[in-house]
Amino acid sequence: MKPRAKILLMLSAVMTFALVASAEPISQLHPTDYVNDFAHVLNQETIAQLDNICRQIDEKAHAQIAVVAINSLDGSDIESYAADLYKKWGIGSKATDRGVLILLAVKDHRYRIEVGYGLEPILPDGKVGGFGREAE
Repeated sequence: MKPRAKILLMLSAVMTFALVASAEPISQLHPTDYVNDFAHVLNQETIAQLDNICRQIDEKAHAQIAVVAINSLDGSDIESYAADLYKKWGIGSKATDRGVLILLAVKDHRYRIEVGYGLEPILPDGKVGGFGREAE
């Protein structure tokens, strides 16, 4: 193989890897249901079960949960990413702000639970942090 062809092949491989490994820009993420698996790590049965649970909570408790799995934060901090995604998607009713975002950054081994102000009396930071620690 000619040196020029090797360079082009290597460059295309690097570009492909960079596209696959980069974070999903929040502006390009659009919710499809309660569970949004952009990292493709959940099977359809699990997604259906989680969607059903989230739907029941939304209907009975008027609290909306969004579960989002992404590949990577690509160097972004998870706190800002989660807050920006929560705000952009408008999780929970605007009037009551009863929403919860469960964000999983798979390749970074990071998670964040973002809770709307309307649910903070029953889901304070300490309790939500405990959920994550118990799951680890």
